[in-house]
Amino acid sequence: MGCLAYLINLPRDVQRCERMHSELATMNIRYERVEAVYGKALSEAERRTWYDETTNQRRYHQSLTPGEIGCYASHQQVAQRLLDSREPYALVLEDDVHLLPELHAVLKAVADLPEQWDMIKLVGRDHEQAIQRWPFPGLNHKTQLIRYRRAPSRTGAYLLSRSGANKLLKQHRPFFRPVDVDIRYWWESGIRLYGVQPYPITRSVDSALSTIGAQATKRDTRRWRKLLNQLFFSIANSAANRRLQQEVDPFSALK
Repeated sequence: MGCLAYLINLPRDVQRCERMHSELATMNIRYERVEAVYGKALSEAERRTWYDETTNQRRYHQSLTPGEIGCYASHQQVAQRLLDSREPYALVLEDDVHLLPELHAVLKAVADLPEQWDMIKLVGRDHEQAIQRWPFPGLNHKTQLIRYRRAPSRTGAYLLSRSGANKLLKQHRPFFRPVDVDIRYWWESGIRLYGVQPYPITRSVDSALSTIGAQATKRDTRRWRKLLNQLFFSIANSAANRRLQQEVDPFSALK
C-alpha cells in the first residue's frame, strides 16, 4: 500500500512494537518506527526546547507532566520526519491502537481525495457530532468523511499531510498544552481537520496502560483557568465552525 506509516514507540515497549508490526504487515502497510521521546529523560535544556512553561502558566490550567511533554515531542518529531521525506502525507500511529480490516479501504479512498485536508483522525469516540459529511466514493454509504462540531482529543491514529505538518510545527513549537488538547484548537494553526466515520482504527487493550503519556507526578491545578479555558474554547469553536460553513465546500464533488 502506498501510504507510509510512522509508528511511535518507546524502546522498552517491545511487545507493543511486535504487535503493531504484525498488524501493519498483515495489511501490507510500510512503516518506520519512530523512537518516542521519554519525557523523564530530557535535560532541562531539551525540555525548554519542546515545552513553553511560561505560556503554560498563563494559558493552561495545569503543568504538563514529563509523559505529556514526551508524547507531544514524539508527535512533533513525526511531523518533522514527514517534512524531511518526499511523502505527500503519512499515517501516524501510537503503539496502543488496533487496526480494523476497514482501514485498507479507507486509506485507498483517502488517496483519491482532493488535497484539501491537513489531518484526518482515524480513532475517536463511537458517535461524533458533525457539521458536514461527505460520502467516500466506492465505499459503503455508512463510511463518511466528516468535519467535527467539537474535535475529539485522541491522537492515537491520524493521517497528516505535509501542509498539516508545517502548520503544527509553526504554531505549536514550543507547546504549552498536551498534544490532544492542542489539536482541538485547530483554528489557531488553521489546520483543516477531518475524521472518518465509523473509525477504521480503535484503541487496543494496551491503551489502558499508557507509557509515553503516563502521568508521573501530581500536578498543580488552576481551577479558575480551567473554567475560563472551557468557556473560551466553546465560544471560539462555535465561531470557527460558523466560518467553515460559510466557505466553499471543499469536497462538493463527493456529493
